Amino acid sequence: MSSPWIHNQFSFKFEVENGSLTLSSAADKQIAADSNEDPDFNFTIWKFIAILSLQIGYMAAVFALQLVSAILTTINNDIGPSTAYAWMSTSQVIPVAVFGPLVGRLGDIFGRRNFILLGNTFGLIGCVVAATATNVNTVIGGGIFIGCASACQQLAWSGLGELVPKKYRGIALGLFELSCVPPGAFGPIMGNAITAYATWRWAYWVPFILNTVGFIMVFIFYRPQNQYIKEEGRTRLQEVADLDWIGIFLYGAGVVLFLLGISFGGTEMPWRSAGPIAMIVIGLVLLIALGFYEAMWIQIFPLFPPVVMGNIRGVTLVLVGTFFYGMLFYSVAVLWPIQIQALYTTDLIKIGWYASALGIAGITSSPIFGFLFTKGHARLLFVFIIGLGTVASGCMAIVSPSSHIGSTCLVALMGVTVGGGMIIATAMIQMEVTHEYLGIATSLAITARNLGGAVGTVIYVSIFSDRLTYYIKKLVVIPLAMAGVPIARLESVVLALTGAGPKSALAGLTPAQIETGIHGVQEAYSHALRIVFLSSIAFGVLGTVAVSFCRNVDHLMTNKVDIKLDEGAKLVGVTDTGEGHVIRTEEVEAYRHHRRGKVSPAVVAGSPAAS
Repeated sequence: MSSPWIHNQFSFKFEVENGSLTLSSAADKQIAADSNEDPDFNFTIWKFIAILSLQIGYMAAVFALQLVSAILTTINNDIGPSTAYAWMSTSQVIPVAVFGPLVGRLGDIFGRRNFILLGNTFGLIGCVVAATATNVNTVIGGGIFIGCASACQQLAWSGLGELVPKKYRGIALGLFELSCVPPGAFGPIMGNAITAYATWRWAYWVPFILNTVGFIMVFIFYRPQNQYIKEEGRTRLQEVADLDWIGIFLYGAGVVLFLLGISFGGTEMPWRSAGPIAMIVIGLVLLIALGFYEAMWIQIFPLFPPVVMGNIRGVTLVLVGTFFYGMLFYSVAVLWPIQIQALYTTDLIKIGWYASALGIAGITSSPIFGFLFTKGHARLLFVFIIGLGTVASGCMAIVSPSSHIGSTCLVALMGVTVGGGMIIATAMIQMEVTHEYLGIATSLAITARNLGGAVGTVIYVSIFSDRLTYYIKKLVVIPLAMAGVPIARLESVVLALTGAGPKSALAGLTPAQIETGIHGVQEAYSHALRIVFLSSIAFGVLGTVAVSFCRNVDHLMTNKVDIKLDEGAKLVGVTDTGEGHVIRTEEVEAYRHHRRGKVSPAVVAGSPAAS
C-alpha cells in the first residue's frame, strides 16, 4: 500500500508523465484528508502568552531595522565616515532573503521552536556587536547577525498559523501584525528621537532587550507538539545528511551573488563594470540551475518541494503576484523619504512623521483585511489590493513642492494595501499546503516580496538617478548660468543646493540666484520622481494579472488546527507524542530505489497499480 507522504512528495512527476492530473489536485486531496474539524479549540491564556513570546522576538527584528534605517547618516557621522554606511541596514535585509526559505524548510523538518530560540540568540549577539561598535564595518558585521536572527524570527508567522483554526488564520495574522505598531509605524520617529535626545546606540539596545525577553518566554511558554518530520530508524544527524545540500548551495550562492550585484552596481562599482555584471549573471545562472535541479532530482527533503512549487494556482501565482507587488511597493518605500527631504522639510522629527504614514496605515489596517479574508473571496480581495496599490503608486505622480498633503494621503493608501497584501498572500499560501510544508510556503511568500523589492529598488534608483541628472542640468544648471552664476562655480553651487556639498559655496550669490537654484532643484526632483512612479504602474498591472488566476481558498477554511501546545510555564515539557510526520522505512527505501531507477514512477507516486 502506498503512503500519503510519498504520494505528496512525488505525485507531480507521476502525473506529468501520465499527462492527466495536476499537482494541485494531489495537494487538494491531501488537504481534504487532513481537514478534520477541531470543534473543541479554546484560545487559552497560555496560547496567548505563547503567541506573545513569538511576537516579542519578531518585534525585535522590526525594531532593529526600522530604527537603524532612520538614522544611518547619524551613525556614520559619529563613527565614520564610511562610503559603505548604507550597508548598516542592507546587512540586515540580505540574510533574510538568503536564509528565509532555508530556515522555513528546516523548521518544517526539525521543528520551529529551536530555530526561533537560535534567532533570538543571534539577535543578542548582533545587537551587542553593533551597539558597542567604534566603526561602521563593525556595525555592518553586527547587522549580519541581526539579519540571520530576523530570518529565524520570521518563523513566527508559521508558528502562529498552525496554532489557530485555518479559517481564522487571516484575522490572526492581521492582529499579529497590528501588535508591531511601535516599530513598524513609529520606527522613523523613534529613531530620530533617539538621536536627538539620547544616543544612536539605543537603536540596538532596545531590540537587545526584546530579544532577551523573547528568548526567555519562548523557552518557557512555547512548546508545540509534534512539529517535525522524521525518518523512521534514522537519527537526526543522519537526517541532516539527507537534506538538499546541493539545492541549499545553489539557492544561497545564487541569491547572495544576485543581491550583491544589484547592491554594488551604481554605488560601490559602476554598472558597466565587470563586478556587478558578473555577480548578477552568475547568480541568475545558479538560480536557473536550481529550478531544473529541484524539478528533476527526487529527494527526501527537497528545499523547494515539488508539491508546493508545482501548485500553480494555489502557490506559484500567489508568489508571482507578491513578487511584482513587492516591486510596486518599493517605489514608494525607497523614494518617499527622498521626496520628503527634497521637497517638504529637513526637520528630523517632521521627516519621521511624514515617513511614518506608510507604516501607520499599513499596520493599523492589517486586521481589517484579515477579517475580510475570513469572509471568503480571497482572490478578489487580493486583486483589489494590488489594483488599489497600483492606482495609488501611479497617482503619486502628482508630486510637486506643494503636494505634501495629497502625496502623504496616497502614501497612506499605499500602506493600507501593503499591510493587507502581505496578510492575504501569506494566509492564501498557508491554506494551500499541508502542515509539513507550512514553514517553507510562508517563508517563500516573505522572500518573494523582499526579492521583488530588491529588484524594484535597483530599477527605480537607476531611473531616478538618470532622470535627476538630466533635469538638474536642464532646470538648475542652465537657469543659474543664465542668471549670471559664473561657469566655474556652477558645480559647487549645484552640489550645495542638492545637499551634497558645503553651503559655503552659495556665498556671494544674490537672493534671486539662490531662489532660482532652489526652485530648479525642487522641480528636478519632482520630474524625476514622477517618471519613477509612472513606471511602477507596469509592475502593479503584472501583479494584478497574476493573482487574477489564483485559486480561491474558501473551501479550505475549516476548524482544523495543525498543532497543539504543551501549555503552561515549563522548563521541560512534552513536544513529541509520536503523532508527528514520520517517513516510514519502506517509504525511504522506495525513494532511494526510485532515484536509482529501480522502481517505476507509478509505485513511488502511489498509483492504484502500486496498492
